[in-house]
Amino acid sequence: MKILVILLVFCFSCGTLAGPVEKKEAWGYVNVRKDAHMFWWLYYTDQTEDYTSYPLVIWLQGGPGSSSTGYGNFMEIGPLDVHLNPRNSTWLKKANLLFFDNPVGTGFSYVTNKSALARDNKQIAQDLTVALSSVLDTVAEFQKTPLYIFSESYGGKMTVDFALALTNAIKNKNITCNFKGIALGDSWISPLDSVYTWPNYLYMNSLLDKNEFTTVKNYAYKIKVSLMKGQFKEATAQFSEMQDLIGNLTNNVDWYNILKDEGPAGNKSVNKLFKGHPLFKMFGRLVGPFHSDPLSDLMNGKIRQKLNDIPKNVTWGGQSSDVFEALSEDFMKDVISSVDLLLLNESYIDVNIYTGQLDLIVDTPGTLNWIEKLKWPGLKGFMTASKKPIVFPGNRTGGFTKSFKQLRLFWILKAGHMVPADAPETALIMLDMVLNKKK
Repeated sequence: MKILVILLVFCFSCGTLAGPVEKKEAWGYVNVRKDAHMFWWLYYTDQTEDYTSYPLVIWLQGGPGSSSTGYGNFMEIGPLDVHLNPRNSTWLKKANLLFFDNPVGTGFSYVTNKSALARDNKQIAQDLTVALSSVLDTVAEFQKTPLYIFSESYGGKMTVDFALALTNAIKNKNITCNFKGIALGDSWISPLDSVYTWPNYLYMNSLLDKNEFTTVKNYAYKIKVSLMKGQFKEATAQFSEMQDLIGNLTNNVDWYNILKDEGPAGNKSVNKLFKGHPLFKMFGRLVGPFHSDPLSDLMNGKIRQKLNDIPKNVTWGGQSSDVFEALSEDFMKDVISSVDLLLLNESYIDVNIYTGQLDLIVDTPGTLNWIEKLKWPGLKGFMTASKKPIVFPGNRTGGFTKSFKQLRLFWILKAGHMVPADAPETALIMLDMVLNKKK
């Protein structure tokens, strides 16, 4: 494990000093199981007060197979952007940040035997619990710091079972930490609820006509039938086919932000990783945006050099396709029951949900649908609670929020799937509201 006390931020394009900006960091690997090695990277808050007085926020990326230390760090919430310029909206303004490349095989994490790849959410949760325990042993000053898990996309699916595993580990005294809550951002909690709301969402946003709406709706029903029969791998394949269909009908709508028009995803890094794979198109759509050439070049270049701990045979993102394939049977399974267990049995854990208005793949209607399926006794109180605006200076509205007991929902306006990237100002306000329990 390496600890870097001062990071001087340089302008690499011109070779001159662009700081200095003080950043205390730590990073390393945890051998979570035989042949399974998880990479983590910790940034201490940039506030001048005692850093332990600020919460510790874990960030989990989606995919599965997308890197937290890469995309989440350099494209969304870390101290620097992909060009190594300081980010004004970094979440280090509010918290310490801990990134895990998860599941094993993602980012700089790796397996030395493919049999060690995680096959389901339960294994992912166990690996994360082992990794966190090791990290908190290494940086023990964070054991009493309020801990929150924030996530995006498939990272939310992983988060809910990680949270359950973590609460059990705390009860059994296998880990010492001050776990306070989770935040599920545009999260893949109920795949069917997302898929089933796509037709209407696309139709209402002028991307399908009436005949196309019916065609897409019928395909969604095929996926429902497969899931009812327990044919989960078949449902994943049908999911990919449905995305092909929608892409053809909408001239390749952007799955992560319907107002963007960047054409089909694809770059040299993704082609190198996934070309020839049976789910190549699906990888290109779901994982491609998280492995852009500039980010891949940065992570396998200057960042790898800086970290100086990465094994020679490990390439950032080099096992991402293996990670996705290993989880292809688990991909379409929902985890609504896990959210229910957190709400029912762990009343001290805050469950926050946030959804970007312009996200297609995990659209807001689908998120609202699975929330209504919760069996938590407080659901009626939540559904009837009034929503309040999130207001910026100048009386600008960035979104809305509502809460009841430990459940809270944020609607984020003018944002797609990647809320911190699309609406950084609103995301920071939301972060502050979650960490400080502001209503």
